Amino acid sequence: MDTIRYLWSDANGDHALDLVHVHGTHGQPYPFGESSGALVEVRDFFISTVPVTQSFLAHVMGADAIPATNRGPSLPVENVSWDSLTQAGGILHRINESQMAAAVTPSLRPHGAFRLPSETEWEYAARGGPHWHDGFRFSGSDEIELVAWYDRRHGDHTQPVALKAPNQLGLYDMSGNVWEWCQDTYSDDVRAIPTDGTAFSGASDERVLRGGCFHNWAAHCTVYKRYQIARHFHDGCIGFRLVI
Repeated sequence: MDTIRYLWSDANGDHALDLVHVHGTHGQPYPFGESSGALVEVRDFFISTVPVTQSFLAHVMGADAIPATNRGPSLPVENVSWDSLTQAGGILHRINESQMAAAVTPSLRPHGAFRLPSETEWEYAARGGPHWHDGFRFSGSDEIELVAWYDRRHGDHTQPVALKAPNQLGLYDMSGNVWEWCQDTYSDDVRAIPTDGTAFSGASDERVLRGGCFHNWAAHCTVYKRYQIARHFHDGCIGFRLVI
């Protein structure tokens, strides 16, 4: 199975959630970070091709559940904290309890439910998975204009998903548009980050953001830029992406 697809319709038209299969490292670890020296193994996983959109969240949870500051069905969900996603009864729990999840994940249930990516999974996917040898600075290209909304160049707000070019896996907006939460507790010490693809779970209130956003400089939108923020923080720059 290379792609999981879920279709729905609403007043704004027809929509699809696609999750693509990311082939893991399988004994050929990738170099995590810009110059950390850490080699990381990652298992196979599925990741959504775009950040979670407002249309999708309204379909699953109802229009009143949309927390976004910039509203529009094809815009990414933002203004979500790590806690609001992961807490009991939070957004991820409600997605996993929905009819949508029941429809698309029966054969995958033994392997887990929808969740946030670990930081090492996120970076591996942003680098193009097995194509990480391409060495692109941004997700899918060395030319940021091709793949990212950044530096307020088209307004100080989010843009509809999937309008820029995808990376080698068909993933859009991994650089720019919205920062994306990862599962991990943030650690300044890269040596503490697990090298088996799992999330770091140290004792801190800070969590990991990746990818940069629409008002960040290019340096923040690279595939290796790491950023931390308090788990309860939320604003119009922070969204998320689904993984199984």
